[in-house]
Amino acid sequence: MQQLFITAVRDFVKGTMGTVEAREVPLPEPADEEVRIRIIHASICGSDAHTLSGQLGAFEETTRSMLPMAFGHEFSGIIDRAGRRAEAIGYRTGDRVVANYARYCYACDACRSGRENLCPNLQFCMNGFAQYACFHVTQVFKLPERQELSTACLIEPLTIALAVAGQARISFGKSVAIMGAGGIGLMLVQLARLAGASAVTVFDLVEEKRELARRLGADHVFDPREQGVVERAIAAADGRYDCVLEGTGAMSAATMTLDLLARDGDGVYFAMYGKDPVLPLDLHSQLYWDQKHLHGMIMGAGLFPKAIRMAPRLDLASLIQRVHPLSNYQQAFTDLFSRKFAKIVIRMDE
Repeated sequence: MQQLFITAVRDFVKGTMGTVEAREVPLPEPADEEVRIRIIHASICGSDAHTLSGQLGAFEETTRSMLPMAFGHEFSGIIDRAGRRAEAIGYRTGDRVVANYARYCYACDACRSGRENLCPNLQFCMNGFAQYACFHVTQVFKLPERQELSTACLIEPLTIALAVAGQARISFGKSVAIMGAGGIGLMLVQLARLAGASAVTVFDLVEEKRELARRLGADHVFDPREQGVVERAIAAADGRYDCVLEGTGAMSAATMTLDLLARDGDGVYFAMYGKDPVLPLDLHSQLYWDQKHLHGMIMGAGLFPKAIRMAPRLDLASLIQRVHPLSNYQQAFTDLFSRKFAKIVIRMDE
């Protein structure tokens, strides 16, 4: 079978971007408590872009030591073989599924208190860009018949969007600003509308993405490079924002998040940041006096079932702007580097 690997990350000295290669690897066999999934649709994540473009920050040394590195964690597919124990508890050949790339220990305090995303013993199973991959049953979630496999590959990033929305405490009448109109940012636009936000404002560098955000429910869209953009965005919402969500990984956006955030507002940082990700913070005026609440977010805890139930309420299909067959994977990553498209999907079932 074929599987994609990251074989190099960006070389800033040579001026080259990261590279991806398809390689022939053995077909994996599931253990007793595992299933083997024939992967049909695999979506490229923003974290893949960070890796290939060299924006690795604290992960740089570890990532370089792992090359060539299997990757991919947003996917959907069909079980084509189940281990003995997996079959006994209800997983069957032909089941349509998605899987969580994170495998938790379920023995630590974090797992046992509903905070699996903070498990200190978690294992990352990055095999989404393979034609077949094996996962433990605790990582695998069946899909309802009404859920299309073509959009189910976005269930995993939807868990992130739901976790961010929860941290931000979006609710009726609150104003929401979203930094970045990538896949998760555009999901957050829709979740904010569903939650009753009074105003939804999106910032992105790419005009086409801003227009897509508007079509999906944003009231206001801005290019963050424009002069006076913070003041204009605040005026558009009749004041600073109750919720500001930063998912770009750009320090300029991280700083703007604080400028946009209202007193007693919730700011959520859920991106990977590159080198020197240090945010200037006025403890007196911004935290003590303005009582701003800043949150970090890494993955979601127990949100796959909720994401599967919520998926039909969102327009996920509009986020997928390019679909490439596995044989054309190089073009998929060229499209990624262009930054023009919200989500790019590779069909793995050639």
